[in-house]
Amino acid sequence: MEWMYLYLAYVLPNGLSRLPGQRPGYTPSFGWGAMAALQDDSLAYLTVRKGEDDKGWFREIGVIGHGSRAADLVDHVASEIRAWDQGWGNTAPEPTFRMATADVRDKLTPTEPRFVIDKAYSRLVLDWPRKD
Repeated sequence: MEWMYLYLAYVLPNGLSRLPGQRPGYTPSFGWGAMAALQDDSLAYLTVRKGEDDKGWFREIGVIGHGSRAADLVDHVASEIRAWDQGWGNTAPEPTFRMATADVRDKLTPTEPRFVIDKAYSRLVLDWPRKD
């Protein structure tokens, strides 16, 4: 699932953050908490449900939201999770990273514009081929 988290960190407007904590009735994805997306006064965090069917064990990802625009944010996060699963998922080739600094940073071009992080003096490009 680390690739899905990386994908979400790139495509969500404010990236992805760590939401520490636990409470009765909620078991977070990790011992320290869950991954979360923030937008304005709303928060959406990811949950994982483990299960088993005739094909074996699986994990189902859910999104829970809070705030005045929680429904919109949950829909956005869930649609990006579906996009990742359809385009990349766990069966896509692993991504590669390229970085350039100073004058050559503008010459570093991505294969897909959404996978670029521009900073004042550097550019990080993620080349991530889609699955077949």
